[in-house]
Amino acid sequence: MAGEFQSSTFIGRAVELRRLDALLERAEQGSPQVVLVAGDAGVGKTRLLLALADRARQRGTRVLMGASVELGDIGLAYLPVVDALRELADDPEEARLLVGAAMTAPGLGRLLPGIEPAGLPGDSLDQLQVLDAVRAVLVGLAERSPVLLVLEDLHWADRASRDLVAFLARTLRSGRVALVVSYRSDELHRRHPLRPLLAELVRLPVVERLELAPFTRAELAEHLEALAGAPLPADQVEGIWARSEGNPFYAEQLLAAGAGGGQVELPATLAEVLLARVQGLSEPAQQVLRVAAVAGRRVPHRLLAEAAGLPEADLEQGLREAVGAGVLATDAATGGYAFRHALLQEAVYGDLLPGEQVRLHAAYARLLAATPDGAAAELAHHCLASHDLVGALAASVRAAEEAEAVLAPAEALRHLHSALGLWERVPEPAAAAGIDRVELTLRAAAAANAAGEHQRAASLAQDAARTAEAAEDPAQAARAHERLGLYLLEAGRVEESLAARARAVELVPAQPPTRLRARVTAAMAQALVNARRREEARRWCDEALAAARDAGSADEEADVLITLGMIEQYDDPAGACARFAAARTQAAAAGNPAIELRALYGLAEVSNQLGDLASACAAFDEGAELAQRNGLSWSDLGGFTRRGQLKAHYRTGDWDECERLIAAVPELTTLAVAEVVAQGLGVLVARARPAAPVRLRQLVGLAGADPLLDRDVAVWEAELATWQGDLERARSAIRRGLAAADAVEVFDQALEGVWVAMNGLSVEADRADQARAAGDSTTLADAVAVGRALLERVRADAEQARGTHLAHDVHVRGRHAKAEAEWTRLQGRSDPARWQAAVDAFSYGNVYAVARCQWRLAEALAGAGEREQATTAARAAHATATRLGAAPLQAALEALARRGRLDLGVGLPAQRALAGLTPRELEVLRLLVEGRSNRQIAEQLFISGKTASVHVTNLLAKLGVHSRLEAAALARRLGLEQPAGLES
Repeated sequence: MAGEFQSSTFIGRAVELRRLDALLERAEQGSPQVVLVAGDAGVGKTRLLLALADRARQRGTRVLMGASVELGDIGLAYLPVVDALRELADDPEEARLLVGAAMTAPGLGRLLPGIEPAGLPGDSLDQLQVLDAVRAVLVGLAERSPVLLVLEDLHWADRASRDLVAFLARTLRSGRVALVVSYRSDELHRRHPLRPLLAELVRLPVVERLELAPFTRAELAEHLEALAGAPLPADQVEGIWARSEGNPFYAEQLLAAGAGGGQVELPATLAEVLLARVQGLSEPAQQVLRVAAVAGRRVPHRLLAEAAGLPEADLEQGLREAVGAGVLATDAATGGYAFRHALLQEAVYGDLLPGEQVRLHAAYARLLAATPDGAAAELAHHCLASHDLVGALAASVRAAEEAEAVLAPAEALRHLHSALGLWERVPEPAAAAGIDRVELTLRAAAAANAAGEHQRAASLAQDAARTAEAAEDPAQAARAHERLGLYLLEAGRVEESLAARARAVELVPAQPPTRLRARVTAAMAQALVNARRREEARRWCDEALAAARDAGSADEEADVLITLGMIEQYDDPAGACARFAAARTQAAAAGNPAIELRALYGLAEVSNQLGDLASACAAFDEGAELAQRNGLSWSDLGGFTRRGQLKAHYRTGDWDECERLIAAVPELTTLAVAEVVAQGLGVLVARARPAAPVRLRQLVGLAGADPLLDRDVAVWEAELATWQGDLERARSAIRRGLAAADAVEVFDQALEGVWVAMNGLSVEADRADQARAAGDSTTLADAVAVGRALLERVRADAEQARGTHLAHDVHVRGRHAKAEAEWTRLQGRSDPARWQAAVDAFSYGNVYAVARCQWRLAEALAGAGEREQATTAARAAHATATRLGAAPLQAALEALARRGRLDLGVGLPAQRALAGLTPRELEVLRLLVEGRSNRQIAEQLFISGKTASVHVTNLLAKLGVHSRLEAAALARRLGLEQPAGLES
């Protein structure tokens, strides 16, 4: 039932709240403030003002709130202000203030129940007396504390209330008073009585106007999650976003009705609210709106006029009235009209009779079909809605072509899917569509792949292959199987991909050499490379290369050169790069951007594996730009390129560029987008961005969709949880990450399990450290056992990598070195030599990994008494963390510097003063709060046990307590500073 979802969580509005907080501060300093809060119905004005009121009360401000109500032409004088002032009667001192004001303004006394008027009704000066009495009450209250007066829904207010607002805005010259007034901007038709007042008020220097916009996609997703109590599927969020346009109330109603797309009807309660604005208009205006609603959200004037068939005078009258009422808005750029909100169009359309809908859709279809530049997508829509299936099929195919021309694969897929759905319902569909079913299905598969929907692409290609084989067309069947093999590979189904490509080879004879033979043999070679059957792959490459050259196919030849490069990168990375470069040049000359992108990706990956991160970044950047220009951004290779680009810039420390790239990514509507967002999480986590936990929650909701995505999300969740000190959550994430790595079919990707296991060792080392501090031998033994298993996995995978092209991969070596170092930390004997080896292993340019290893190196050196070397390592790490904006690492290094008395070369942030304790005694007290013994305090602070005992004795005396437990309890009550981390 609509309305059943409710949430107390306040979402977004940070900018607006900052402006309102600033207003409160100015008012508190004696400068009266007036703010007009505008926004459409349901956009969240009341929630914002309630949040403001709560914040004001926390600051000690007296808050008075009142609201107007909709009473048509009959208004109650001063209703909102009477509503607000009524609260004062509950406080004796405030009530006396009211009585005093009523003595000078009898009209005010008559308005307020319980306040006796001072005399009989007077002359025309009574209103001015009331207005000034209200001002006097507010100023008098402000002598006790700042005052916030909130008046809501001024669009429904009576004339007297509007006069009061105008009076206060002009006459409040002193006093700690803030007046906040809200109104619905979508209710203000051209003759609305509030319009002249607003025009007058905004000219006053004391008045500010705040326009409350709808939620962004991210804010709406967070709002819906708060309402539902769990993250919603991305497609459901997208469906509600598209229909609600970010309006929180509309979104709540749609969620309550079970909406996730256009298939759920507009809830009746919401439709009634929307239609109430239409039903008060004249018949010509309503007729214009009915015709406009069939066109959609927007309609050009010429098309609307011809479809409506009304006399020109009636049309103009209806349009003027609809625009004046705020139902339609003019669009000067297109010379047309648009409904003010998408749901207004839905409501008007839904109120039409079925026959009216069909008739008007048919009218629009005739008009669009007769227009040379008519949009095919609109024509397809109107044909389908008016039951012209032949016209809908032809227009859908043409709409897909138009979408492909502007590099919009998702839109092309939607139109092609519609065409496929109409195929069996139309006589002679091939004639209507101008294409046969196999080609149509393969085009849909290509569009799905370009949009990042790889499983769907594979299903479509499989259907095309079955259809072609049934029609006994071997060439077409071979092309379908070759495409199927590609989409299966991109979906991670390696063995099925190999079988599909083997079938494609069977269907094409070796003689005479043809371009198709070159394509299917090259595809076979690529499948064998991915199956780690290099020698077989090389033999197929030789045949494919010969066939391509004999057939004169430059792009097929370039494709084979890339596959040869993939084979050679195992033993000769430099030779592989030469192959990739030659292939890129040849593909560019042949005008084949997909093969050129593949060559660039190969160059970038080999450079990345060799540790040449500058070349990798350059190649990934070029590839991403090429993909963007050619509509390949969300193809599988385009997605891999985007992820590689983020990963390379993350490693080089170009984190501002990473955040720019993440900001340019659309919302989480497809798996391909989610995989790119997951790759960008590293920077958000390391910089402690508030968006990090939000993005994580969204991505966790996609669990099971793809093992590579699950692996990445698990690692970043583990890192986030570790910085937050939630080691159990971090361990759980690592377990999920290892399971996801095991589920990856592509061997080279599965070796990313080294990355997961390395991070797991860090988590277990932290657990072991806590267990030793607490004397928890059971947890310590478990951490050691789990850590040993993780280390064995890292060693086994690193050894296995030596037999692949990853033998040259500097990242595998770095992760192995760090895992060995973490193992020594887990055992309680953190080895500086191992940490130095890890620093060296990452020194190819992975700046953040180096800094994190330097942090642990400094810690190990300090524990070994090597204070000078520890200082050098800590300084280097701190400088990197500061430059990167890696707040959690920076805080951890500063905490280490305090414990170890290391000079970072910069002033450390001041710590909370507590009972005159020295900085060292504060460190001791923090460890007491954690339950550490004197010996453990000594180990943590790199001091002797005797010195630790002296510090404990001194701080007990300064705090005036008799035991360690009392000291810890007092520290907690006084809010002793906790280590910095990330907000959950």
